[in-house]
Amino acid sequence: MKIRISLAVILLLSSYSLYLKAQKSWTLEECISHALQNNIQIKRSELQEKISQKQFTQSTFEMGPNLSGFFNHQYLNGSTFSQYELEFVRMENQGGSLGISSEITLFNGLYGLNNRARLKYLLESQKQNTEILKNNVTLNVVANFLQVLLDTENVKLTNEQLKLTQQQLTKAEAEIELGKISQGEYLNLKAQNVNQQALVTIANNRLRYSTLELAQLLELENSNEFSIEITPIVIADSSNDLDYKYTYTQIVELKPEIKRERFNVKSAEKSVYMSYGLLSPRISLGYSFGSGYDQSAWYGPHDNRISYPDYTYGQQIKDYSQHVLQFRVSVPIFQRLSNITRVSQSRIQLLDSKFALEETQKSVYKDIQSAIADAKAAWDGYLAYSEAVKSYQELYKQTANKFELGMVNALDLGVAQNNLVKAEGELLHAKYTYLLKTKILDFYRGIPISL
Repeated sequence: MKIRISLAVILLLSSYSLYLKAQKSWTLEECISHALQNNIQIKRSELQEKISQKQFTQSTFEMGPNLSGFFNHQYLNGSTFSQYELEFVRMENQGGSLGISSEITLFNGLYGLNNRARLKYLLESQKQNTEILKNNVTLNVVANFLQVLLDTENVKLTNEQLKLTQQQLTKAEAEIELGKISQGEYLNLKAQNVNQQALVTIANNRLRYSTLELAQLLELENSNEFSIEITPIVIADSSNDLDYKYTYTQIVELKPEIKRERFNVKSAEKSVYMSYGLLSPRISLGYSFGSGYDQSAWYGPHDNRISYPDYTYGQQIKDYSQHVLQFRVSVPIFQRLSNITRVSQSRIQLLDSKFALEETQKSVYKDIQSAIADAKAAWDGYLAYSEAVKSYQELYKQTANKFELGMVNALDLGVAQNNLVKAEGELLHAKYTYLLKTKILDFYRGIPISL
């Protein structure tokens, strides 16, 4: 009985722990970390890095000597020329050979060294591909996280407006019975309340959708229990710190897109050197050691020769063993213009990689210009909408007071409220737009993203 109670307590505590974990609110840093660890594209790119690493390691060993062993055994039944009898004989015979061999390339136009350098730059280029994916995932998480915050604030704002319209409608219901307001004014207030309820529904749906998008970006299996940590956002003016040339100088040294293209240019340069190496002579040094055996072998006087099985395979291997050291020079004379064509192709590819680098540099510069311009415009919009909200708040307050005194009708009150709601919504949008633009620029400049 005690064992059953203990098990029940353990299960209860485990379930409660899982429930608390499911109810945990995610910070922006946790979302970014989880997304980087679970994104499939990043995992695949990291596998490509490992393949490139293996290729680079193999290129180092390719410049060393090889070593191979061989063994063969054959059975012969038929006519053959006997080197011992010096005539054709019909025989049934067995024999074989065994040994080891090795060869090393001493010179081939530095093809191996250039290939090793080329693969090293390709490895670095692949690493930058992974960094590009990580940057894209990080920025997508930031954008979606801020969208959830925006939608959360919008839900709060629309609910506050709904409470206000409900209070006005409740008051109007009492006043219409006393004849203080007309039926038309009451219906206008009722329509405003219904419209605000619709806005609340739309805002809640947007929040659910943006939360779902963020959960899917994080590769979460159960998105229904996902929520983020809501933190107060403080907007600081950093528009004066934004300068095209200064920011570009900071970013250009960190942007993985530019680093990747630079590595691709260096790789293409090594490919040109490799193609020229194919035109040079190849000098190699080889060594081999081997021996053989044959059932028809014999030694000694012809009338008293010693043959198999007295002349054993082991003794034959000792007698016929030999060391061979060879020095080889191979000069390409005419290869159907294949090597010349490779030189031309590699030079064209080098030129194309330089154009790709230039294109990427220009694209980054334009992106930075646009991002800075967008950030400044968002800041100006934030300031403008801040002033507009203050004005509309004061206007709505005055209109509400006049409505209570019967100086304006419900339609005027509705117009003032709608203008205030619109201005507050636009202020929220400008606020998070500016925040997103500045966070992107900070990230590109190497500043960790945090709220």
